[in-house]
Parts: sequence; C-alpha cells; structure tokens
Amino acid sequence: MAYDLEEQESLDQLKAWWEKWGTLTLSVITVGCLGFAAYNGWNWYERHQGSKATAAYIQMQNAYVQGDEKNVKSAADALMAGYSDHVFASLAAFTMASKAEAAGDVAGARQHLNWVLDKGKHAEYDTLARIRLAGVELDAKNPQRALEVLQAAKPERGQTAAYQDRLGDVYFAMNRFDDARAAWEKALDAERGDQILTPLINLKLTALPEKK
Repeated sequence: MAYDLEEQESLDQLKAWWEKWGTLTLSVITVGCLGFAAYNGWNWYERHQGSKATAAYIQMQNAYVQGDEKNVKSAADALMAGYSDHVFASLAAFTMASKAEAAGDVAGARQHLNWVLDKGKHAEYDTLARIRLAGVELDAKNPQRALEVLQAAKPERGQTAAYQDRLGDVYFAMNRFDDARAAWEKALDAERGDQILTPLINLKLTALPEKK
C-alpha cells in the first residue's frame, strides 16, 4: 500500500520514537496489569498463607531494594523451585524477567516469562506474562512470534486494554497498520475512565496513515 509523503513522515517518526523509547514503553504499559496481579496475589496469600514462601519473597524484595543481585536471584530461584504453586513464585519470575529485560538479556526474560506460562499455577498471570513476552519478542525484532504468543491469551477483566495495546504494537511492527488501528481503538474503548494508556495510544493512532 502506498502512502503520501506526510503519512510516510508520520510513520517514520513513530518508528524512530519506538526505537528510542519502545523498551521503556513496553514496561510502563503493563503497570495496570501488575497492580491487578499484586492485588490477586495478596488475596491469595490471605487465603493460603505459606510462611516459608512468604519469607523467601520478603527476602527477595529486601535484596532487590538493597541492590543485592546475588540474593535476589537465590531467593527467586528458591521460590520457583520449591513453591511453584504459590503466587509469590510467579511474582518472583516476573521480577527476574524485568531484571533480564533491563539488562538486555532476551533469553533470560523469555525463560522467566515462559516459566510463568508453563509452571505457574495462577491463570490470572497468563495474559500478563504473554503481554510481557510479546514485548520481549518485539524488542528482539520477532513480531510474528510476538503475535503467536498473544493469540493464545485469554484476557481477564482489567487486562483487555493492555492486551489490545500490545497487540496493536505487534501489528504496527508487522506494517499491518489497519489492524494496529483496530487494536488500539479497542484498547481505548476498554480503558473507559481509567486513562492510563489513553495518551500513549492516541499518540500512536495520530501517527498512523489514514485508511485507504
């Protein structure tokens, strides 16, 4: 499909912006989902207290705050190896995935997010892991794999906006601009009054060419 010079310039500007800020954005837009996950995690904890798993998670969090990389990893590994059915094990895997992403470790991020999908026992984290994993694949310039990851997701209430926003990102990376527009419009509709993603999505929509 051909675009006029003004439309092509807008696309080039958005792609340049994505190259500079994409990694940061991919982390920021899942804040709402992380809040959802943490809320569910706390409710699960109140119903099923596991003192050892809780102690390991607190140890991991304290080490994280102190910048103690070695103990963050050891506590997370202990949670994931010994308490895979506990909500804190999945949260530990998310933490390790975030650290890997920040370090540019694509393989490490994939490993920990796939752990949530394959071994985590909490379905509410599946979509969040897929949104994050799709972001990792986008950073690795593998949008087709990102699309496959997202297509298997079953977003729960409160996750639709972040899911559709990431889906739009994937379609945009594949130059499927009409599909990207449709996904981002669905994300806006799902947000309603929350307005967390709205400014960013509107920016993306503005840069897209008009439908032909």
